[in-house]
Amino acid sequence: MNKKKILVLAVSVALIAILAIGGSLAYFTDTDEATNTFTAGGVAIDLIEKERDGNGGLKEFTQGQVLMPIVGSAQGEKDDLGQPVAENYIDKIVTIKNTSKSAAWVRAYFAIPSALDDGYETFNAGANILHFNFGNKNGASTYGVQWNWQHGNSWNYFETTIDGVTYNVYYADYYQPLPAGETTEQFISGVYLDSNVDMKDGVYVDNRFPTADLSILKGTVKCPVKAVAVQAAGFDNAAAAIDAAFGANFNPFGGTASNWQ
Repeated sequence: MNKKKILVLAVSVALIAILAIGGSLAYFTDTDEATNTFTAGGVAIDLIEKERDGNGGLKEFTQGQVLMPIVGSAQGEKDDLGQPVAENYIDKIVTIKNTSKSAAWVRAYFAIPSALDDGYETFNAGANILHFNFGNKNGASTYGVQWNWQHGNSWNYFETTIDGVTYNVYYADYYQPLPAGETTEQFISGVYLDSNVDMKDGVYVDNRFPTADLSILKGTVKCPVKAVAVQAAGFDNAAAAIDAAFGANFNPFGGTASNWQ
């Protein structure tokens, strides 16, 4: 392994629920914390987060944003940057830059608490409480083009436990080796709370599933993003590189994992 050039970079997105007594909506604070950076050899990457600056461009992601149930559709009208114009959509434009001197294969992971995501076995995004949008390039989705989220008809997916909370983890491989000094297209573009989430008598409720337990929203809800890079030399694809470097079914969050797809 000392001949491998490997780096893992992790960025954790914390969605912290704030109970608004007497209110009719759930309010959240969105923050970001960089953690768990590991390096070996000469491969190095940066995980970059941006948001719209209000003038047609991008700026660094702002900490402490308020996340409320979306008004409108995150899949509907887009602006010139390809981002939804729906109210309460929170930009989380994630890209990965290769800051080393050699090309690298890149894989990125996005983890959502299982209580907020309808994952294995049905994968019904319409039943999710917390949603994320795939990245975009000039308004067109990078899903299945620059980022490969599936193999065959199955999601790249597993479940694991992070700090005592069960997570659904989705991951994608970049479609080509990332040249030195270059940046991937968007991995994800943002997150939003489903419009059906409400708060009644101090209890969070999903109006579609009134018996669902949403007590997780009263505490700190983290959605970690991780990226893994391995030297491109000697490997034909990201899966081969990452399997060789870390072993099959690598879980960058540590611990055991199940329901691999």
